[in-house]
Amino acid sequence: MRGDHRHSVAGLVIPDLTDVPDFHGLVTAPSSGWEGLTSCAGRPGCAKSLTDVRADAARVREAGAADGGPPVHWAGCERRCGRPADRHVAVVATPGGYEVRLGDEVRARSHDLTATAAAVATTRRST
Repeated sequence: MRGDHRHSVAGLVIPDLTDVPDFHGLVTAPSSGWEGLTSCAGRPGCAKSLTDVRADAARVREAGAADGGPPVHWAGCERRCGRPADRHVAVVATPGGYEVRLGDEVRARSHDLTATAAAVATTRRST
């Protein structure tokens, strides 16, 4: 469409950031555990989100559930904003907790974050 200047950016790669100090929100080390982990804005940034998915994703990352396998995308609602286009594990907030999905298949449902983390790890290893 003429006059439409919107752009979509899937990711940003900046080479040679090894001498740049870590800034809050900018991950420069591949070993940080954040590689392959994405989320929507979640609460409080999105009114449709059922929870603070970024905080939950960070807790699960600290437990090591994000290691290995396909990317993991955390979503605060069924819209799943920001999800990767390629195959990934989706962790979707529902009124009853989280669903862990691979494609269209629901692999687990839990209201407990520890159980959700275990389901994420199992799903990632199964691919």
